[in-house]
Amino acid sequence: MQRFFRSPRFLEIALPIAAVLIAFAIGGVLLAALGANPFEAYWVLLSGAFGSVNGLTATLTKMTPLLLVALGICISFRGGVINIGGEGQIIIGALASTALALWLRDLPGWLLLPLTLLAGAVGGAVWGGIAGVLKARLNVNEIL
Repeated sequence: MQRFFRSPRFLEIALPIAAVLIAFAIGGVLLAALGANPFEAYWVLLSGAFGSVNGLTATLTKMTPLLLVALGICISFRGGVINIGGEGQIIIGALASTALALWLRDLPGWLLLPLTLLAGAVGGAVWGGIAGVLKARLNVNEIL
């Protein structure tokens, strides 16, 4: 049993769970210090995010871009590159996609949708590529 609790697999699962529980505990202490009921606050938080179809839809809608940014950052970290510009890349990609959609609004939807997706990907890649080119060519630190 002692060996199980020291195994890398157990720690891989237990450490993130412990981190979340500690964060909830610290948040609860801060809420209590402000005079709020932490249990009620967490209940409202969870029921607002997952308690209804509208709440779940809003949560998933807001969560999707964040997960895509996190996926991109994980890929760059695996490659040994630090990328702290994920939010800006998604904003520039959305801006490029929206600008193209407004500019080519008369195109049929079956053609406009892939073009706007491509424009968003290219816009975000170009924005992220600026730091990449500066790092590769001039050895500028990518964390500015």
